[in-house]
Amino acid sequence: MKDTVNFFRIAGYVVLYVVTIFATAFLGFLHPVCWAGLPVVAALLAAFSYYGLAQYWRFFGAGTLLSLTLSMFLYATGEVEVRESVIMVAFGFLSDVVRQYVGNSSLKGLLIAYPVLSLGDISWVHKLWTNTSWYYDGAVEEMGLEYAEGLMAYAHWWVLALVVILTLVMSYVGVFVSSRLVDFRKGK
Repeated sequence: MKDTVNFFRIAGYVVLYVVTIFATAFLGFLHPVCWAGLPVVAALLAAFSYYGLAQYWRFFGAGTLLSLTLSMFLYATGEVEVRESVIMVAFGFLSDVVRQYVGNSSLKGLLIAYPVLSLGDISWVHKLWTNTSWYYDGAVEEMGLEYAEGLMAYAHWWVLALVVILTLVMSYVGVFVSSRLVDFRKGK
């Protein structure tokens, strides 16, 4: 029966991960900076579900499973194209390679692997920096001219660099805090 419980826990953490990242995108309706910074906030908030999954999945594949599930969901909802999905899954796979190398059962492995996984989420919004005119036209159509103009303030290479750095930092912080909260609840 224990395997069944673990399967449902694993499935629950995977669903929680996808829902957390997708729900974070709704912050983008508040302000263009929230959309440009989506990967940063998502990295912090989804760390708990990653950490939870990693406690039950102590072998290769946790990052791949999460990135594959997220990319399939985003593709099915029309949020990303095949290229973005492939990039996302590639970062998930790379995070598993890193975790395998550093240690599947170690906190250090999680602290280093999760930031790699989180970088894959940037593929969802990367066209803001790589195909700016297309992104602008889509933002005008979906959110209006004022929002699109505000979004263009963040369509610079240095903002992308800042998003990458902050995503790495916040994902590390998210896993670290998650580990402390779980250990605290267990009485450690």
